[in-house]
Amino acid sequence: MPTSWEDLTNPAYEGLIQAPTPQASGTAYNIVASLVTMMGEDEAFAYMTRLNDNIQTYTSSGTGPSKGVAVGQCAIGIQFTPAFFQFISEGYPLEVVFPSEGVGFEAPGVSIIKGAKNLDAAKTLVDWLVSKEGQDVLSEENTFFYPVNPEATLADGMPAFESLKTVPIDIQWAGTNKTRLVERWVDEVLGAK
Repeated sequence: MPTSWEDLTNPAYEGLIQAPTPQASGTAYNIVASLVTMMGEDEAFAYMTRLNDNIQTYTSSGTGPSKGVAVGQCAIGIQFTPAFFQFISEGYPLEVVFPSEGVGFEAPGVSIIKGAKNLDAAKTLVDWLVSKEGQDVLSEENTFFYPVNPEATLADGMPAFESLKTVPIDIQWAGTNKTRLVERWVDEVLGAK
């Protein structure tokens, strides 16, 4: 079983990996931005080109790879973890591996729209959502998202966030460079096949 990003380039995995495309998936773009942050841009693109040799298909959905693994279309799926943990909770024989070099992450946002008609109710909802109680409900309902409140309980089977080697991404940089990096991915990585 692979335990690192580099392991995924092993020729033994040729045609056995699914990953989302950054042309359509924010999850995939997060992966690209994470690899560039970890490795440097040129090295990350050289890596993704080598990895491309083992990619069976690039899915348009960020959660497509977990579905491919769950039904046996592929052996390895690269994406965020919630859908994998969901499949595991449903009895699918899957295992989640966090690459030893590190992984990117994102924090889902919640907002109140300026001029909201029910501002007090919206504030109450947001306050509850980020509270321990609200975050515990998300875990109890098996959303398999890591809670933003450090006092909240994790869903079964999830390792503590602090135990993971995470790669913080400069979101300003990632937003400014998205079009350029996705175009480079299309030219160099997707065009490699």
